[in-house]
Amino acid sequence: MQELDLQDKYLINYFCEREDGLHYNERKANTVSPLFFLVEDLKHFISQTSLNKANYKKLLKKFDSEKELLDSFCLFLDERVKSSANMALFINNNKTVTFEGITLYLFYPSGSETHEDKLFEENVFSVIQELPYIFKHNGKQCFSFRPDISFFVNGIYLGYSELKSNYNNQNARKNGRNKVANDYKTAVEAYLKIAEDNDISQTIRKDFLKIFEKAIHITSTDINETYVIRNISTLFDDVKTAEQNHDYDF
Repeated sequence: MQELDLQDKYLINYFCEREDGLHYNERKANTVSPLFFLVEDLKHFISQTSLNKANYKKLLKKFDSEKELLDSFCLFLDERVKSSANMALFINNNKTVTFEGITLYLFYPSGSETHEDKLFEENVFSVIQELPYIFKHNGKQCFSFRPDISFFVNGIYLGYSELKSNYNNQNARKNGRNKVANDYKTAVEAYLKIAEDNDISQTIRKDFLKIFEKAIHITSTDINETYVIRNISTLFDDVKTAEQNHDYDF
């Protein structure tokens, strides 16, 4: 099976199929904000779902426009994300948040004693094919790449998957995992060039590398197997040492 067939005809259908699939929504890449939120889904979840509707209306009264509210809320969430080790911990610790004195839910867990799974079914899971990730520093592009499939819940980024085609004699175990590692290596090298000794607070790193380091996990998939890559940030010091020693065989 060729990679595009695996991606578009097989996996996307499986994720988005309403009967036998996972009931995800497919979204377009241009609906993702520069802060990497799927704003359409985030807006829907905080404004239209059961436990958020009333408080969202109260929140709207505090802003001149809905756009101003959403922009401010995304900035607020972005700071929360950057202070979390990864998106699993972020969601676990931020099922509800207080913004401008008003409580909003970011995720409805399953198995609620009161609501059982009814609230969980209001969560919005989405996938995006070929979502470009571009990082700019001082107006200059430093790094870009394009994950095959990216995942979001309620507009919040979760992680991505790198696909490989057995048709081209590639597989997830070797080629897919190597692609993920090399993309991360390239990103770290670019980060080190702009950060040098000027990022003691890790602010730039948290912005630049969040697509890798904040992901719940990154997966590598072919038609037969899926490999899960967790805590890719453990490679950071190895890349940094190799860069300092000019050892480019990392």
